[in-house]
Order: sequence, then structure tokens, then C-alpha cells
Amino acid sequence: MMALLPENAPFSPPQRAWLNGFFAGLMGLEQTRDGTPAAAAPVVEEIDTPWHDPAMALAERMKLAEGKPVKWQLMAAMGQLDCGQCGYLCEPYAAQIASGAEKDLNKCVPGGKATSKTIRLLLEKSPLPASAGQTPALERSAGQNAAESRASAGVSRERPAMAKLLAATALNAGDSDKPVNNIALSLAGTGIRYQPGDSLGVWPANNPDEVELILSILKTKGSKSITLHGEAANARDALTRRVNLREPTAELFALMADHAHLEFESVRLAMLAQNDELVADYGIHDVFDVLVKFRSARPPIGPFLNALAPLQPRLYSIASSLRAHPDEVHLTVGVVRYDLNGRGYHGVASNFFAEHLAEGRRVPVYIQPSHGFALPADSSKPVIMVGPGTGIAPFRAFLEERAAAGATGKNWLFFGAQHEAGDFLYRDQLETFVRDGQLTRLSTAFSRDQAQKIYVQHRMIEHAAGIWAWLNEGAYFYVCGDAKRMAADVDAALKEIVSEQGRMDADAAAAFVKQLAKDGRYCRDVY
Repeated sequence: MMALLPENAPFSPPQRAWLNGFFAGLMGLEQTRDGTPAAAAPVVEEIDTPWHDPAMALAERMKLAEGKPVKWQLMAAMGQLDCGQCGYLCEPYAAQIASGAEKDLNKCVPGGKATSKTIRLLLEKSPLPASAGQTPALERSAGQNAAESRASAGVSRERPAMAKLLAATALNAGDSDKPVNNIALSLAGTGIRYQPGDSLGVWPANNPDEVELILSILKTKGSKSITLHGEAANARDALTRRVNLREPTAELFALMADHAHLEFESVRLAMLAQNDELVADYGIHDVFDVLVKFRSARPPIGPFLNALAPLQPRLYSIASSLRAHPDEVHLTVGVVRYDLNGRGYHGVASNFFAEHLAEGRRVPVYIQPSHGFALPADSSKPVIMVGPGTGIAPFRAFLEERAAAGATGKNWLFFGAQHEAGDFLYRDQLETFVRDGQLTRLSTAFSRDQAQKIYVQHRMIEHAAGIWAWLNEGAYFYVCGDAKRMAADVDAALKEIVSEQGRMDADAAAAFVKQLAKDGRYCRDVY
């Protein structure tokens, strides 16, 4: 087959092979085994998607998609991360919904409630055609194909492998306000392989104490057989591994309203089913809150479970290199815990690792390949990495990989956190990289260690001349972390540096940065 994409195109080998085949078919270049020309692939609709920016607010994205066919409006409603958590990228997920092939409207984890609500409103305004049902193969994500190619034995989101927990090690001091753990998992026997820049999909389990409380409230034995979305299960397993206990659904509120014995509770629940903007006003933050606040509503366990959204996997940027840690994968996991209205709330996956998964126990995982977030093919190229907090994860992997591979390119890391004493993640390893010359420059910003808050974007401005010099040497610029705040601020700082150092006006600086991204030299892993 003719290779249409250059070897240095920002795709993994499986992605490049898939795209070469697609474009060859599109151009009539592919041949069948008997040498006759193969049928050209169907033409895929081309359209500008200016809303495909995770830092852009949902309302702004929807405004940009106004008047477009429903598929593109659905895409604008997604989280715009192309994270693969739903099993697709943003555009293919929207296409599957628009075609009627995908019935689950709650898969976009980054978009959360706002996305699923917007999707439902769009479908109410533009019902799917009666003929909807099948989606062309070309609508499937190239990333999905790459995932199955990269992970042997058919490991995927739907067919995860079982990785064993080796250790969960605290990365910061005990008095830190933001506890973070390094999670080390064994991949031995799974056949899984990954590249720096990839993510690990993890199927967590719900808090077992919460599961038992819900069973008790609903007066149900954990062993009770139920049917969940057409599949047999027992109540405890379904509550533990199959349903989302964090996001109450409109279907749950409607079901509870039907079973409430007190009229005022039934009325309130019916209102919540119609208007999810009222949910926070009632102090409801998860499914358990619904049961506690509406005590007269006790539906049977089967309908209750079927009214909940499915549990979705969590994606974590991989924080290790296979060269440095054979048959292991490491994650940098911030533990989510907070108190509200006299009750403690815990993040599902982070507390699953921190409290409920013992060493030696196994967890279902799969690899989600990155889409262009990877080290340069030319290892002599410099790299600039901006990763505050847990955003340091992929850059630890980058540094380990470049050290193990003997890469000659310079490395510059910008790391930020609240306090140097308690929150300097991987400090010993980073300082060793500095001493060994592997980490050419380390610039830190600890926001709460002085009266004026200092963040990574401020350090970038301080080192504007150096960043500009590295970019002119062909450096690749990477960002990992929060999309709406940190990544947006870093993007603004980068454009300011380009404008000032390159003596460009704002439009020219923006065009320069946009070209960096097109060339694969400005890469973001944001969430």
C-alpha cells in the first residue's frame, strides 16, 4: 500500500497505517488482493469545528455550532477532550448518537451533566430519523483501532485486562491539603504495552460502605438477583461495579417520585426530574443524598438500578516509561475528598485506589492511546513541559523515557503546586534528573509560599527569552492539566511571549501558536 502520510506525522504507527489505508481508498489507490482497484472509500464530510476547544465554555461552543446539522451540534456538546473515555473521540461519539447506533447519552465523563442534558435537549428538538441505526465504519475512532492494535490479546475499554496493585505511595507530606499518590500497577501477563503520552483507562469500584448503606436503605439483600439493562447480576455487584452513584439522573428522580408516599416529596422529586438546575438547591450531590433527603420514596432495587447512569471508566495520564519500569504502569492520582453540609464526599476512583484496593488485588484497565501527545520522533529536539500538580504525570514518563533511550534533546519542566514543602511531587527524582543533566532546566512556582500567588504561567513570562530561544531551536511545547483555567492561562502566556519576543501583533502571535499546534509542536493533554 502506498504511504501517504510522512513518517514524522504526529500519529502512532497503528494510527498512521489506518489513515494511510483510508486515504488510499479515498483516492482510489488501494488495490484488492487480485490487483484490481478497490472501491473508493465513502467521502467523509469536511467541516470546520471551531468549538473543538476544551477551554471554551459550553454555551460558547453551542453558539458556534448553531445552524449546523445535529451531528455537529452534538459534537459541540461534548467535553472536547478527545479523551476516549466514552470509547470514541468527540466527533465519532456524536455521529454514533446522531445515527441512532449509540443509545447511551451519558458517556462523556468530562462533559458530565451539562453535556448529557444538552444532548437530550438537542434530540428533543431534532428527533433522530426512523431509519437511524447503523453508523458507517468510517465514523469509528482511529484511536479505537490503535488501542486494540497496541494492546495485545484484544485488551480494550470493553475487554479490559486485570492489573495488580503493587503499591500506592504518598507523594507529598502528610499535612498537605492535596494528597497525591503514585499508583504502581503490574502489567505482567496482560500483554499491555504503552508509549509515554498514553493514558490508562481504569474501571473503578464504588465505595463498599456506600453500597451496603444503599442496600440497607432499600431493604435489599446484596445477593438478590436483578436484571440490569438486559443482563443478569446481583444487587451488590451491580451497585459496586455497574452504576454511577455520583450523578443522580432524571430517570431516578422520576422513579422516586412515583414511589414517594408523601405528596410533597413526590412533587419535589417530579420537579427535580424536570429541572436538574434545582438539584444543587436541594443540597443533592449524589445518589445517596437522594435517598436520605426523600425518605418516603423506596423503589424496588431492580428499577432503582436501571434508573441510574452506567459507571464510566476514569482515564489517567501515564506517569512512567516501560523502559524504566518493565511490565509496570504508574499513575499520579490526586485524592478527592471534601466535606459539604456535614457530610464527607469522596472521589470514586481516587479513593478506590487510596482506601479500597489492597496491595496484590487486581483492577480492570486498558490503554487509551494519545492523539498526538507524544515525544518528538527526533530525540535530539528540545522539549518544554508545563505540568502543575498531577499534570506532571506524563512529563515524568517523558523524562524517564528520554533518559532510558539516551535522547540528546534538552528538557525544560515548569512545575507548580501550592507549597514546596508538602506538594513538590516526585521531588527527589526530578532533582536527580537535574544533577545528572537529564533535566536541563527546572522552573517551579509554589503559589501559596509568598503573599502574591505565583503560577506556572508567571514563571513562563519570567523566562520568556529562554522559551522563545528554545522554540526557535525547534522545541516541542507540552501542557498537561486543567483545561479551563491553567491550560487557558498557559496558552495566553505563550501567545504573550511569542508576541513580545517575536515582535508580532496579537493576531500574528496567535497564528504562530496555531501553526505550532498544526506542526505537532504544541501539544495539550488537558482535562
